[in-house]
Amino acid sequence: MISIALQHVAAKMLIHLGVIPDPAPAAPDGASAISTLLSWLKYGSLACCLGAIVIAGGMIALGNTSRRAEMAERGKVTLICAVIGTIVIGVGGTLVTSSYHMV
Repeated sequence: MISIALQHVAAKMLIHLGVIPDPAPAAPDGASAISTLLSWLKYGSLACCLGAIVIAGGMIALGNTSRRAEMAERGKVTLICAVIGTIVIGVGGTLVTSSYHMV
């Protein structure tokens, strides 16, 4: 554990002294196509989460009115997972770009 900490400190010292370059991230050629693809993936993922939320609501309602407790329970789990997925999709890009100071 101590050797890992020492290696980390040594690497930071070498970067600070200029021995090891630490370039800022730069977008390569064709980055706009990748951004478009990522935006489509994000849109599709959010659409799937919305569909799962609607289906989960139906499962909860149908399970409770027809005395099918396992369906209502599965609908509640689906709802929680869809909401967590929506949060991860929405916050994921912001966390990555702010972590690397890309914006």
